[in-house]
Amino acid sequence: MRKVGTVLSLFAVLAWAASVTGAKEHGYQRGMIVSMSSVPCGSQVKRHKKTQELLCQEYVLRSDTMEYHIRQGEPKRADLLPVGRETEFRVDKDRIRVRVPGSGKEHEYQVVSEAARADTNASGPAAQQ
Repeated sequence: MRKVGTVLSLFAVLAWAASVTGAKEHGYQRGMIVSMSSVPCGSQVKRHKKTQELLCQEYVLRSDTMEYHIRQGEPKRADLLPVGRETEFRVDKDRIRVRVPGSGKEHEYQVVSEAARADTNASGPAAQQ
């Protein structure tokens, strides 16, 4: 009888550990990058006091319930996200961490604005584009 209790306890501990690991991975939400545009995000002083306007990529990331406008943190980093592909993301205060499934890379962006979607009857992020 003790062996059965020990085996059940061991199984419960392993199931709990697997769920904790899975919860960490499932901290991501799913969404879709629906558009990208270049927006001014500062200027850089060149030689002889010439200024050059810097452009940043701004994306619209749409989830089931929210729409986020996100912008890359540094203008020099040019990691482009694929428009029209489903992504995984997690929000961390005023930052959002985005990864494209299969790439393994996570990119950090600044949240410029967010709004609840008006068309919440949509079934998934790709429903209404």
